[in-house]
Amino acid sequence: MVFRKRVIRLHITISLIFVILTMPVIITFVVANYRANLKLSAQQSERFIQKTQADIVNMTTRLFNPMLATVRTGATLMRDQPDYFRRESSADYLNEILALNEAVYAAYVSFADGSFRQVRREVADFRIFGETSPPGTMLVSRFLDASARPAIDTYVFHAEWDRRLAQRRGPASYDPRQRSFYRDAVRLGGASISDPYLFASSGELGVTVSAPVRDKGQTLGVVAADFTLKTLSQYLSDNRVSPHGMTIIADASGGIVAHPAFDQVLMKKDSELAQNRLDRLDDPRVGAALAERLRTRQDRFTFYAGANNTEYLGIFSPFPRDFNKDWELLIIVPTDDFVGDIKRINRQLVGFGLLALLLQIFLIYRLSRSISRPIERLADEVAHIREFRFDRIRPVESRVQEIKYLSEAIDLLARGLESFTAYVPKGLVQQLIKSGHGTQLGVQSRYLTTFFTDIENFSSLAEVEPSQQLLARVSEYFAIFTEAVEQAHGTVDKFIGDAVMAFWGAPVGMDDHAYWACVAAVRARRRMAAKNREWEAQGLAPLKVRIGIHADAILVGNIGSEERVSYTVMGDGVNVASRLEGINKELGTWTCVSHNVYREAGERLWLRPIDAVLVKGRKSELVVYELLAIRDADAELAASEDDMALCRMTTAAYADYAQGNVEQAAQAYAAILARFPDDPVAQRMLEKCRARAAKRLA
Repeated sequence: MVFRKRVIRLHITISLIFVILTMPVIITFVVANYRANLKLSAQQSERFIQKTQADIVNMTTRLFNPMLATVRTGATLMRDQPDYFRRESSADYLNEILALNEAVYAAYVSFADGSFRQVRREVADFRIFGETSPPGTMLVSRFLDASARPAIDTYVFHAEWDRRLAQRRGPASYDPRQRSFYRDAVRLGGASISDPYLFASSGELGVTVSAPVRDKGQTLGVVAADFTLKTLSQYLSDNRVSPHGMTIIADASGGIVAHPAFDQVLMKKDSELAQNRLDRLDDPRVGAALAERLRTRQDRFTFYAGANNTEYLGIFSPFPRDFNKDWELLIIVPTDDFVGDIKRINRQLVGFGLLALLLQIFLIYRLSRSISRPIERLADEVAHIREFRFDRIRPVESRVQEIKYLSEAIDLLARGLESFTAYVPKGLVQQLIKSGHGTQLGVQSRYLTTFFTDIENFSSLAEVEPSQQLLARVSEYFAIFTEAVEQAHGTVDKFIGDAVMAFWGAPVGMDDHAYWACVAAVRARRRMAAKNREWEAQGLAPLKVRIGIHADAILVGNIGSEERVSYTVMGDGVNVASRLEGINKELGTWTCVSHNVYREAGERLWLRPIDAVLVKGRKSELVVYELLAIRDADAELAASEDDMALCRMTTAAYADYAQGNVEQAAQAYAAILARFPDDPVAQRMLEKCRARAAKRLA
């Protein structure tokens, strides 16, 4: 049903029209809501991220600003009372700094003469003068008196500030003026925050908040406090941007200042602890964010990381300039933390929309089927008629008057065409329909291949075999040849007594018509051989069929009168095919083809040359060939080893004969007879060779 494959069924057309009309509304609704939800989610997430950034900066500022104010106050106190921090009672002031902020590890004052007063929290296993602190020590106060000769370093150990446990005194080896906190404070000339570093006594990462003490252009000392960054890391852990988000504070060199997991702030380097770096973190999210920032040169972007290739939002945000530190926030947030719920809602929305659409399509389909089913059934009936499958035609019942009338007309057409094909070959009618030729009288000359068959000794058989039995067997013979011709794309023209006439290349043209005619001949002969074996087993005489095939320019078209027309072929080429069928009797062959057939398809056939013969109605001789099999074909058409050997030997023998080498030809034909003693062609040609040789000798 080629014509139906190129069109759309009616019920599908109706369904598509309804869907096309309604689908834009549903799609527009779903897409509009989807985009609105995503936009709203993006706005909310942006506001939340901005708030989180501001909160972290404010928290960091709130941690450090009081300390900056404290060291400034201490510097002012020292400037106004230069000897205040040399008194023992000033340790109470430093202890208050620790008490007010648990993130402060130590508070201390350094003097220009090298003296040093400090109050710090106890560090486990830290040795002073070779000994650890007494058990229960919580605070340690220290005063290095550089004015004494030699300088004395005194430590006092406190369980609580008001309860002393012990005191140790020894020679001083520490000079605070050589420390970076002192030199940097003097160099900067104002309160400042140092870069993160590891405290020598505790091994914790922290910063020093310091302020120089100056009076009349002279430096009197430095007031400072060591501030651990663990509190800042804890804040980042407790105040995440999102459930699966992460915020890191890093300095300008990429060193980590604070991390939600505090153990990630430090790393081991040469068996010692050191400040960790962003590019050394064992976290694929951080590595991917750094790489994307380097690639895009942007501080805000989306990227993918992790085994699941999760989408993240990455933000690098610097601290305000007035903070006076080149720190920045790195925020990494899975986008699903903000838009995950919206995406789920949107997926549900899309799902409901698709479900509604499918339900709509189903209802439209059912409705369109009820409308189109009778018409489509009529189309099926027409398709059956086109392919001559009259057994599949069934009347179409409908309450629609127009469809009922159309059904009756199609039924009448089918019955009329079925009767017509009983008298005209079905294949011919199909080809005429495909070719578009009408019934107008007229012929044209075309290069075609014609094919004739005949049953050997049919007249003798008709005299001895019951007519009904013979008619049944002849009908089977006709059926075998008709099927073989149609399978090879040919047209059975007519049955002439016991003969079959067929042709190839009209009404639909084909380039390899000669080849297909030979295919039909070999297939039909082999099927007849099988049928003859059945008949012989039943005690019946075989029907031996001779075939003639010729390719030539002949006339083809509608021939007859206005009342009766026959689509057939005529001309000398047709007569030659008929003569070739008859010449089989003289040559002792069964399938004889002309040199034109050999020229058209010889390389695809197993042929053997017979001889140049003179056929009735022709003045010149024709080289004729016997067709034995088809090359490179299936088992039904393939040549046997004997067929191939016979073709090769005969071809070589005839080549010698055609060149006048009759002695060599005679030897070659004799060799053929030695292998194939009953070969009539070799027998005939051997006699001709001997006759020509004798004539030469005479």
